[in-house]
Amino acid sequence: MNLGLIFDLLIHRIHISLQVLLPINAIDYKLVCNYPIFLLFSYEISRQKNQPQNAGMKIYYFSDTNWQQRLNLVQSELTDIFDLISDDTDTSDLVVSNYFLSKYSWSGGIAFARNWLSASQFISSRGRWKFTRGFDIPQDLPANFKLIRMHIGMRKLSYPLCQFDRYGWKLTYESLRDHIAFLFAHELHHFRRYHLGFHAREGENLANKWAIDRLQQLNFHVKGLKINQPRAKQSSSLRLIYQLIDPFKRYRSLSIGDKVLIKHDPKGRYHGQIVPVVLPVRSHSRRVVIETADGKQWRWPLEWIDLV
Repeated sequence: MNLGLIFDLLIHRIHISLQVLLPINAIDYKLVCNYPIFLLFSYEISRQKNQPQNAGMKIYYFSDTNWQQRLNLVQSELTDIFDLISDDTDTSDLVVSNYFLSKYSWSGGIAFARNWLSASQFISSRGRWKFTRGFDIPQDLPANFKLIRMHIGMRKLSYPLCQFDRYGWKLTYESLRDHIAFLFAHELHHFRRYHLGFHAREGENLANKWAIDRLQQLNFHVKGLKINQPRAKQSSSLRLIYQLIDPFKRYRSLSIGDKVLIKHDPKGRYHGQIVPVVLPVRSHSRRVVIETADGKQWRWPLEWIDLV
């Protein structure tokens, strides 16, 4: 019989015995020290300490300068902030990359939480995040992961800071720590939604609200106010003209689960596939959310699909 199994059975009986012998908060084990089973009890404690624990998210820091000295910020302090904010979230599949660059003035974050990434996708080769190509890909990345990427532009950086984001929010941060905390909390909301199934159908505005509420509960100094920006009203005649000439009118009635044909894919990966619709097409939208056979979801241009 397996020795480990024998120990497990004996330890189970020991636990029951100890509940009788010792008060629940007892720290004096002299009652059992003279028994042979004490050796097994010690073995169990040692074995539990050596059990693999959930390591949580992996966090990386990159910079083109001595950012900790210039920002008066310690890397371990940021790690503690991320752990505090995500304390009630399963982050075992999450990787967080932080960039502190001296030549940029913009700051922001992005979450890649819909689809699994591999090491080659840790950096971007184009767009706003192409600067990530200038830094090495970590060698200890998981085989598959979800990614939150954040950037703090150190050029002309001062606090308190007031910003307006693209969604009409006025955001105020008392310190850099508060700023980074908000960026992370906002992107964590997306990770929780797309990877863990929380916050169904909650977009950017509700991600801001959740992040602000979460941070204020944790005593961070972040404030946010949604500024209502009036939209120019279209005349009834213009709306009527649009309805008459809408080139995608036939797609507006698509429902969840309806099938469409991918008639064009620039990379040729999904050309000819029949795929389901994940979300209805919004009015005036030129894209539809679909799911391909590999489980990935895409906002596919309507001109690249056809009805089945």
